Amino acid sequence: MLLKEDGITFLVRNGVGWTPDVVGKVEVQAIDGSPEKYSLDTGAPVISVDVSTETRFRYHDFQKENGVQAFVNVLVFGATEKRPFGIFEVDSRTPRHFTDSDIDFLRSYGNLLGAVLKRSKTLKAIRSTEKKLRESERHYRIAAELNPLWPWTADTLGVLTSIDQRWHDYTGLSSAQTLGRQWANAAHPEDRIALAKRWDHSLATLQPLDLQVRLRRHTGDYRWFRVRALCSFGIDGACEQWYGTIEDIDDRVQLEIALRDWNDLLEERIAKRTEQLEAEQRERAVAETKLRQSQKMEAVGQLTGGIAHDFNNLLAGIIGSLELMQRRIDAGRYSDLTRYNTVAMTSASRAAALTQRLLAFSRQQSLEPEVLEPRTVVAGLEEMIRRSVGPSIVVDCSFRANDRIRCDLNQLENALLNLAINARDAMPNGGTLSLEVDRCLIDQASSREKMMPQAAYVTISVTDSGMGISPEHLSRIFDPFFTTKKIGEGTGLGLSMIYGFTQQSGGQVRVHSSLGLGTTVTLYFPVDQSQAVPHQHNPEVIQPPEPSGHYETILLVDDETAVRKMASEFLSDIGYRVIEAVDSVSALKQAEKLEQLDLLLTDIGLPGLMNGVSLAAEFKERYPQLKVLFITGFAGGSNLVPTDATTKVLTKPFSLNDLSQRVRSLINAHPDSP
Repeated sequence: MLLKEDGITFLVRNGVGWTPDVVGKVEVQAIDGSPEKYSLDTGAPVISVDVSTETRFRYHDFQKENGVQAFVNVLVFGATEKRPFGIFEVDSRTPRHFTDSDIDFLRSYGNLLGAVLKRSKTLKAIRSTEKKLRESERHYRIAAELNPLWPWTADTLGVLTSIDQRWHDYTGLSSAQTLGRQWANAAHPEDRIALAKRWDHSLATLQPLDLQVRLRRHTGDYRWFRVRALCSFGIDGACEQWYGTIEDIDDRVQLEIALRDWNDLLEERIAKRTEQLEAEQRERAVAETKLRQSQKMEAVGQLTGGIAHDFNNLLAGIIGSLELMQRRIDAGRYSDLTRYNTVAMTSASRAAALTQRLLAFSRQQSLEPEVLEPRTVVAGLEEMIRRSVGPSIVVDCSFRANDRIRCDLNQLENALLNLAINARDAMPNGGTLSLEVDRCLIDQASSREKMMPQAAYVTISVTDSGMGISPEHLSRIFDPFFTTKKIGEGTGLGLSMIYGFTQQSGGQVRVHSSLGLGTTVTLYFPVDQSQAVPHQHNPEVIQPPEPSGHYETILLVDDETAVRKMASEFLSDIGYRVIEAVDSVSALKQAEKLEQLDLLLTDIGLPGLMNGVSLAAEFKERYPQLKVLFITGFAGGSNLVPTDATTKVLTKPFSLNDLSQRVRSLINAHPDSP
C-alpha cells in the first residue's frame, strides 16, 4: 500500500489474489483504530493472527470481502528516508501465526521495495531537473536572439573570447579574424586609434568602456555602433572577465547629424519656412486632430479592462436568463418566461447603451466649442469613470455649481477621463477619486497670483489619494512627452493636451500635489454669460406600427447571419415578403428575379467591393422611388449617410419593435413629405 503526500492515505498499489475492484482503486485512511495508524505511530510490524480474536483494531471492508482472516505488515523505508513510502503486507484467508522468519523476509523484501522506490523517485527528480534546465537554456537562447544588442566577452587582458553570431553575419569576418584583438580591424580607419586607447584605458583602470565607432559591413559600407563593456569582479575584488555589447545606432546618429545640420542652417531655413507657414499650419491642424484622436483612443484602451468586466456581467445575465428560459420551455413550464425575458432584455439594453457610449466617445470629431453645463458632463461620465478605475477605488462626485461654460464637449470628456486614468495609476492599492464642480470668483489679487483675468470661473477638480508628485516632476508635468510612467504605458501628451485645451477655452489648469497624500488637478473655465438658447430637438416622428404588413417585398442584405435570420423571420411573421442576401453581389442577383421591390434593408458595412451605401445608390438608379433603411453598428451611424423621407438609419443593436415601426414608417412615407 503506497502512502500519499498527505501522510495518512494509503492506496492499494499492487497485489495478487484480490478481486478486480481492489488493486489500484481502494484507499484507506490511517485513522485511530486502523492497523495503518498503529504502524505509523510505532514503526513496528503489525501481526494479526485471527480476525475473530482481534481487539486492537478493525479489519477494512476490502479485507473482509476477500475473506482475510489474518495478516502481517511492515513499513517500507528508503535507505535514507525518514518518511515511509508505504506498507508491505501479506494477508491470509485462514487464521495463522507469523514467525520471526516471516517478519525478516518481509523486512528484507520491504528494503528492496524501498530501494526501488527511492531510485525511481530520484530518477524522476533528475529528469524533471534536466527538463527545466533544457527549457531555461531554450528561453535564454531565444532571449539572446531577440535582444538587439550583440553580446561579447573578453579576458582580463582585453583578448576577445566570444562574440555574437550577428557580428560575423554583419562583418563577414570569421572567428579567427575576430577573436583576440583582431576585431578592431573592422572599425573605420579614423576610429581605430581612439578605440584602442579607450579600451586600454578601461583595462588599466577597470572603468566601463562606452564609445561610438563605425564598423565596416561585409558589403564595404560603414554604420555607427555603440560599443560598451563592463568588468566582472570576483569575491576578492579582482577583475575576472569583461562583458560587453555592440548596438547598431546608425539611424540615431544620422538623425543627430541631420539635426545639427538643420541647426547650422537655421537662419536660412527660417526664410524658407516662412513661405510654407500656411501649408504647415494646415498640416499641424490635421496632426493635432490625429493626436487628439490618439489620446482619446489611448483612454479608450485604458477603459476596456473595467468595461470588459461589466460587459461580462451583463452577458452572464443574458446567457443565464436564456438558459433558464430554454429549460422552462423544455419542461413545458411557461409561467416564468416573462420574468427571465425581462432580465435578458434589461441586461441587453444596458450592454447596448454601454457599447454606444464607448463608440461615441472614441470616434473622431473636430473641435466644436458649445455652451454646456459641466455638472451634466461629469454626471454623464461618472459611470464610465467608475468602471475604468476598478472596484478598489471609491469614486465620489460633488456638484456645487450649475453655471454654463463654452468649450468642446469631446475634449472636456477626454480631459476628465485622462485625469481619472492618471489618478487610478497613482493609486495601485486603491483609494478615493473625487470629482467636484464648483464656482469661484477671481478678483484683482487672485488674478495676479493665478495669472488669469478677473472673472467668474467654473472649476472642475479631480482629486486622488495616491502617491503624489515630487516637486522636481511637478514643474515639468505640462511639458510635451514628459511622463513618469514606464515605457509603453503613456505618451506624455495627456496633461500637455489638457493644458492646451483649457488655454484655448479661455481658462487655466492648476495642479497641487503632496508626496504620499495625493494630487488635485483643477480646470478653470470662464462662466458663459450669454443668453441660454434652448436646444432644438426635432425627433423623427415614427408612426405606431400597424398590426402587420401587406406582403410588401423587402430585400434584406446583411452578412451577419444571426441578425439577418432574426430580422427576416420577424418581418415575415408580421406580414412582409422578405428576400435575403449576404452581400451586394447576391443582392443584385436576387433583385433580377423580383417584379416589385418596396424596401431595401441593408447593413452599411458589407463585405466585397460594394458596401451598403454603394448598393443603395445602385438600386436607386433602378428604382428611383425605392425606400431604403440602413442598419449599422457604427457609432453616429446617422452621420454616415444622408437621410430623407425615403432613407433612414437604424443603429444596432435595435429591438424588433423599433425595426417594425421604422419599416412601416418608411413604406407608408411619401417621397415628398418633410
